[in-house]
Amino acid sequence: MKNYSKKIIILEKLENLLCNFSINDNNLDFYLTECEISKDDFYSFFPKKIVSLSIFYFEKTYTLAFKSTKARILREKSVSKKTNLIVIAFLKSFFKNSNLSIFFINYIFFKPFLFSKIIYKIASNIWYDIGDKSIDFNYYTKRLILYNIIKSSFFYWRKNLDLDATLAFTQDQINLFGK
Repeated sequence: MKNYSKKIIILEKLENLLCNFSINDNNLDFYLTECEISKDDFYSFFPKKIVSLSIFYFEKTYTLAFKSTKARILREKSVSKKTNLIVIAFLKSFFKNSNLSIFFINYIFFKPFLFSKIIYKIASNIWYDIGDKSIDFNYYTKRLILYNIIKSSFFYWRKNLDLDATLAFTQDQINLFGK
């Protein structure tokens, strides 16, 4: 937990620079010094620089979304409704700080393998957290379908920056595939 708190502090110190698109892998060391962030700490937590920071941002956002919906998910019987709850909570949490989210989305859009890896991990975590016990071919198809819904939601939001429209789009996608 101590390391998690340190990662949060580092992210918060860099937030304005990330939101202003000032920072990149080439000038990162300069800004670490400017923000009085220990390079040893940063690189121990984020060895792949902004790639590692991006992975952390998405994971942190998902973790917060899951914690905020966990009680409701445990009470809910419908898999489709559980999925809807957690995906919508994740998207709301992610897009709450739109400037920082735009930075990370733009960053990973230009790294398709990283984008796919992050979104697939979130889809897999969602299925795990709602209690999916699939071990057959369904294990992969469920994750791939949810991966595509989340991926499409990110593209949809990035195109119009309208959270309500994106949430409606996502719910429609979940309802379509949930049947």
